[in-house]
Amino acid sequence: MKAAVVSETGAKLEIRDRPVPEPGPGQVLVRMLASALCHTDVHLLQGDWPLRPSPSSIPGHEGVGVVEALGPVASLHRPGERVAISWLGSACGHCERPG
Repeated sequence: MKAAVVSETGAKLEIRDRPVPEPGPGQVLVRMLASALCHTDVHLLQGDWPLRPSPSSIPGHEGVGVVEALGPVASLHRPGERVAISWLGSACGHCERPG
């Protein structure tokens, strides 16, 4: 898959080929159709906060896509289902919180 990758704090994003991850327990694999960086990502990338991204991390925690695969014990969604991803995963009051 192609991904915008952070090589180090303050560096420009680089488009790289990355392996498609396998979903873990309670997780789903989503083929992203649209995603963007919010200002939280920009602050993190520019080093405005004490928190630093790990090298080769992929920013972006908001988007829309289609569920491709389910990890063990993932039961809330089904392959082929269109989903929206937000950093406030528990804001709807209906989703289960992991762990």
